[in-house]
Amino acid sequence: MYNELSIHELSADRFAANIKMQLFSETIAEAIQRGFLRVKSHHDSHQIQLSGDYTLYDWLNNREVNEVLRNNMYGMLVLPFIKDEDEDVMAYYVEADYYFEDAANGIARTNCAGLTAAHLYETLSVSVQSNPAWTKNILNITVDSNGECTTKQVNNVFSRACFALPAIGNIVENLGEIDLQETPIAINDKQFHLTSHHGQQELNALWKKLKNSPYVQEGLSVEWGGKRFIRKTYVNGQIEIVDNNNDMGYALLISTTGRNKRETDAIAEILREKYER
Repeated sequence: MYNELSIHELSADRFAANIKMQLFSETIAEAIQRGFLRVKSHHDSHQIQLSGDYTLYDWLNNREVNEVLRNNMYGMLVLPFIKDEDEDVMAYYVEADYYFEDAANGIARTNCAGLTAAHLYETLSVSVQSNPAWTKNILNITVDSNGECTTKQVNNVFSRACFALPAIGNIVENLGEIDLQETPIAINDKQFHLTSHHGQQELNALWKKLKNSPYVQEGLSVEWGGKRFIRKTYVNGQIEIVDNNNDMGYALLISTTGRNKRETDAIAEILREKYER
């Protein structure tokens, strides 16, 4: 996730901006080597101001800048920070306020969309070295939920060297290949709770298929509605699944072995490929 706050402090001129962008581009190049395919951003290259009259778009098209550095950045920034279909993440985002503050480095309390997205997606933020505040590998953000404030830590990279640090390396490794856990619960011992309403026959048939998955632990019938087989995934490992063999939209809430949103999404895709229609 691109930390948009790290560019708010504009460079004095194009020369200074180019120096900062060289470091940022080298950081992105290392991220690519580590398996990151894109950097999510709240703004496109036209909107990211590097100095008073110089944008990221200008830098990308500046032939005086080393072509390798510019190529590192081409196509890397994608919008938006949070996809509309990631309803669970979006719900967390809109139900609380998120702030960053570093008085020691002259940064007043301010909203932090990029750092928030990095926290919610459990990934890294990447910062431009425009202020000492951004040359830290742990950035603290404040989450204000109905007046109750908590502090969350966001892992941050700002240079190529950051990826050599054990703490960052472990995070990158965890963001790499997913190691899904199988449930120890035997297939016929998995609990299924079916409420008394229409669709019992259809939901029973769906559950008989889903319970065979080694990642499924429990099932519960829930309010119907929707057309997509995977209706919603949650950070706690739960998945809403719709029986799309009919037009009624009968649905189940499945508990899985997913330990975070990334694992749950991976399990949802496995279930979709194997059991949809």
